[in-house]
Parts: sequence; structure tokens; C-alpha cells
Amino acid sequence: MYKNSIKSKIICNLSQIPGWRTNRKIIVIESDDWGSVRVHNREAFLGMQAVGLDVSKTHYDTVDALESNEDLQDLFSILSDIKDKSGNHPVFTPMCIMGNPDFDKIAASNFEEYYFQPLEETLNEYPKHDKVLDMWKKGIEEKLFSPALHGREHINVVRYLRILQTGDEGMRTAFSHKSVGASSFKGKSYPNYLGALFPESKDEVKQLHLYLKEAGTLFEKYCGYKPLAFIAPNAEEPKELEATLNDIGVKYLTRSKNRLYPLGDGSFKRELNWLGKQNSLGQICIVRNCFFEPVAWGEHSYVKDWIGNCLKEIEIAFRWKKPALISTHRVNYVGFIDPANRDKGIKSLRLLIKSIQNLWPDVEFLSTNELGQLIESERSSLLTNTL
Repeated sequence: MYKNSIKSKIICNLSQIPGWRTNRKIIVIESDDWGSVRVHNREAFLGMQAVGLDVSKTHYDTVDALESNEDLQDLFSILSDIKDKSGNHPVFTPMCIMGNPDFDKIAASNFEEYYFQPLEETLNEYPKHDKVLDMWKKGIEEKLFSPALHGREHINVVRYLRILQTGDEGMRTAFSHKSVGASSFKGKSYPNYLGALFPESKDEVKQLHLYLKEAGTLFEKYCGYKPLAFIAPNAEEPKELEATLNDIGVKYLTRSKNRLYPLGDGSFKRELNWLGKQNSLGQICIVRNCFFEPVAWGEHSYVKDWIGNCLKEIEIAFRWKKPALISTHRVNYVGFIDPANRDKGIKSLRLLIKSIQNLWPDVEFLSTNELGQLIESERSSLLTNTL
């Protein structure tokens, strides 16, 4: 995150030095959490608030909801109205969740068993969401929406079920409203139950492989192609899951620059990453270097001017001949709970993109998949020329 101080400027610039470079001014927009349930609706928010769940501390627990038909329509309208020098529209790479907890079946088991609900079934339970998967496909066809994989669900099955089994009033209340709760209840924090692929013990890892395989099958069903790019939800995943990701088609792994990933049983290992780095399976590392969360408030209101901050980060990326990889979240563009939230986020997005074009008229819009393919093709061309 860019901060206007000498130390942060130095760090921000130095972090851009290693990795793949290009003279092209490329913009990639990655957006997390699409397809996941957070707050079911306005009534659920009020019900959770009434018992003491801390749902007003962050925008994620207040206005983040499963994307609706209207959310996607409004987002696509903005994207389709803008073109780069080659006639390409800005394109979102949504990091997509393939389903959610099956609240009814879990309750019927008296919280003894966890049940997963595929996304198409979740959407059927909402009043304004019947065209969401069709709109995903429309976005793909019109090159406005290029889905990538975020995981099977956005909760850690073991941790989430354990909290429910204790009879915790806060989590049980959220559950009764078909919502994925909040980070704390009456000021007491919950353990991280949103890190779906972040295991506590090594014994959990075997099951995580199976979850990813199921996610890959559902992704291909919903999107019409195998997932090429991936980022884990909320927390880093174990290194050994890269093999399963490779098996389901993933070639590009979005990673933090300084990654601390779990080994299980309380052990961790550090890994330094840079754009274009390859692992032993040939998967290419993608590293975000710009951030845009225009509706952030509460605990996440650490940036006063998200547009100005993002433009500075883009400027630094271009200075070092790097593409600008913008990280943003679905919460900025959804209005099922509060339409004003969506309006603010989408208007801010439009202003950001227009500002980018004014500052850099030769900018190009690519998806994560297209950027990964570009890195691969240049590397292949370089190798051929050296033989």
C-alpha cells in the first residue's frame, strides 16, 4: 500500500525492481470474492447487529453480499463504455468462489456435518440473482469479465464447523440468517474462519486437495473453460496444493511478494515472489502492486484518497516497466443490501479508469490470463532466439 513518506516511497520503488518487465503500459484488474455469501440481506445485517455481532466495524460485514443481476449489469455498463487505444475494454479478472455452506443441511445435521452448496443452488435462493451465471458468460463473451478461481468456498470448513458446534451465540445467529458472520462478537474476535485453504494441522491438507478438484470441475461447468489463474481466499495456502492447482488447469498464481505459507501444525515457511517467477511445475507468479478499495471504511479506512493513491502506485509500476496489477474486492461493486454502496464504487471505478487514460493515453487493458500468456510467449520467444 502506497504511503506518502520517504521510507514507503523507497520500499514501493525497490519492490518493483525484480521480475518481468515490459515497455507496454498494461492495466490488469483483479477482484476477489465473487460468488461468495457474506451478509444475506439487510434483514440479516440487522438481526446480527441486534445480538452483538460486530457487523458495523467494516464494510465487508455491512454491505458485502452475493452479486446480483443488477450489480453485474451496472459494472458491465461502465466497462463496455470505455476502450483503450486498441479498442479493448477494461476487463475484470474476478476471483470466483464456486459455492457456499449449505445452511439448511448443516442445521439438519445438528451441526455435526458440513455440507457444501454449489453456486447455482445458492443463487436460486436469492430474489434478484437468477441471471448471474448467464451474465458471467456474457461478460466472458464480451471480454469484460475473465473469471479465475478463488476456491470452492470462502470459509475454512474445519474451523467454521468447530465454532458452530460450540453453540456460540454470535456465529449461530449469523448462520440462522444464512450469513457468514463477522470477525467478532461483543468485542471478542473469532479465529480466522474465512481462510478456506489455510489449515491448522497437516491432517487437513489432504481434504483441501479434494476441495480444489471439486472447485475446478464447477469452474469449468460455470465458465466453459478450465481455471487458468488462482488466488487463495483470505489466507495463504500450503505449497503442496500447487500440484492439484496444476492438475485442474491453473497456470498463473497470484501471490504476495513476501509470502508466509502454512506447513500445518503451527509451522510456516517464507517465500519471496516477483512477477514472472516460475515454480517447479512451470506455473507463473503474478504479483499485485496497486490497490483500490473505494468504499472501504471502519477498520479498512486507512487510505483517504483511493483514486489518487492507486494512480501513484500505477505511476511507480510504469516507471519500473511493470504492468499495473490492481487489487480490488467485490464489496466495492455490489448494492443488493445498499444500492448507494454500488453507486459509489462504480462511479469511483469509472473515474479511476478515465484518470488512467488521461495520464497514460497508450494504456492497454488485459486480463490476468492474457498477461500470463504474454509473459509465457515472450519467455518462449527469448528461449527460441537463444538456441
